[in-house]
Amino acid sequence: MAREERPPVKAFLDMLADILAEKYFERLDDRMKKIPELRRLITAKEAGQYLSLSTDTIYRMASIKKLPYLKIGDRVLFDIKALDHWIEKHLIKEKEWKREELKAEMDSGKTNARTSKESDLLNLLKKKGKD
Repeated sequence: MAREERPPVKAFLDMLADILAEKYFERLDDRMKKIPELRRLITAKEAGQYLSLSTDTIYRMASIKKLPYLKIGDRVLFDIKALDHWIEKHLIKEKEWKREELKAEMDSGKTNARTSKESDLLNLLKKKGKD
């Protein structure tokens, strides 16, 4: 009888553990990608990733009521729909931005116009004072 050569048991078990770990992390990554789709409420860390802000900034904004949140027991959670609404509310649109810029220019123009009128009046008063 010919005897089959088998790899050592330890090497086989190491190879099997590597394959299982790889599959586990692939499934975990798939689940993590689906989390925002599956849940409406997210943690401060996830809200920070969603808004591209640090977790500290998220907590600070929530504490001063600049960001909508929900407190359940000791947990602070954020509603994705409320965050989307907050984004839309605070989004500066191009037309509004240009309108504000023009308004600022007009206000500064009025100030310059007033100062030139005031200086003309002062010059006139000085001339009358000399006479």
